[in-house]
Amino acid sequence: MKRTHTLGFDAKYANAQIDDMGSYGRFIVRAVATAYPENAYLRLYTPTQIPNSEYEALTELPNVESMEPDGSLWRRLSTLWRMWRVTKDAQHGDVELFHGLANSLPYGLARKNIRSVVSVHDLQFIRDPKQFNILERIIRYFEVHSACVRADRIIAASEATKRDIHRLLGINPEKVDVVYQGCNPIFSTPVSQADIESVKEKYELPEHYILNVGDIEERKNIGLILDAMAELPEDVELVIIGNHTRYSKRIKRRIKSLGLEQRVHIRNIPLSERPAAYKGADIFIYPSRFEGFALEILEAITVGVPVIATRGSSHEEAGGVKSIYVSPRDCGELAEAIELLRSNPAKCEEMIAAGKNHTRLFRSEVAAYGIMKCYERIGVELGEL
Repeated sequence: MKRTHTLGFDAKYANAQIDDMGSYGRFIVRAVATAYPENAYLRLYTPTQIPNSEYEALTELPNVESMEPDGSLWRRLSTLWRMWRVTKDAQHGDVELFHGLANSLPYGLARKNIRSVVSVHDLQFIRDPKQFNILERIIRYFEVHSACVRADRIIAASEATKRDIHRLLGINPEKVDVVYQGCNPIFSTPVSQADIESVKEKYELPEHYILNVGDIEERKNIGLILDAMAELPEDVELVIIGNHTRYSKRIKRRIKSLGLEQRVHIRNIPLSERPAAYKGADIFIYPSRFEGFALEILEAITVGVPVIATRGSSHEEAGGVKSIYVSPRDCGELAEAIELLRSNPAKCEEMIAAGKNHTRLFRSEVAAYGIMKCYERIGVELGEL
């Protein structure tokens, strides 16, 4: 196979994380690899390869190769390898463009004549500093600011993130391209009624429920849903799918204080069964105060569930014009929106149809085209799709 361009990718999170930056990294790598099989050879640099079937599926593509530190010393010093040594390894591998998929870039790329792109997901540590100690904030700021300054181009996860890169980091917006990620292909696979009933039975979910998905963190603003439920009829039940954090105890106390113990169900449902959990919901609610890109909203509209989210951030970009957006501080407005959809099936169907249409913006080939145009601006031309 003739390969005209060798591309390097920081694949630490693509290998190590199932959700969030891991999902993003795998989506971008697959999009580029499958769109340009003849013109691009992709080297994925990861400090250590851990078992991950989705990452392993990427490495089975004919133009993708996973790279790890060479020698026991660099395996032990994997953080330093990722920050410094990977540049030399990339040079030896004839990499002409290195793409940092998770807010950072290795040092010394320019000195080795390797062009660079960094993907920035969000600036949460600035937008929501209370969630990080001062050392974490300093490290994260230095890491992302340095990467943005050194990179030849920047890819933002959303228009909202692009605005933050300019406003909070002082980076020229002309240097930033917006390329949306898509969600895992399993969310595009039709879900049968039998699948829905099986998941409901397995995880003891109610027959009718509103759904929220995401780790139980303060910025996710789950308390807004709880306060809204206190104003809604007792037959309204909430299912939360997400990992517990330190903030979970506060949410559990809030549930108890509002007398919602029988109406709120917190579950940890694996990715493979989440499409059925989404499809079984009457409404998906995403009240987060801030997201670089709200992937869960995209998952919901892809499966086919009406969405209520909060205004601001990137939610409108993910959910489209027909989803409903409310204030992140007004539980009454959220309660009214829930009641509107509960009493108006035609409205729900309209929102579902519009959401399905909106998902065309997040197809793999659209992302591949955006990545291609970004690379082209710094002299690496992969060719037309």
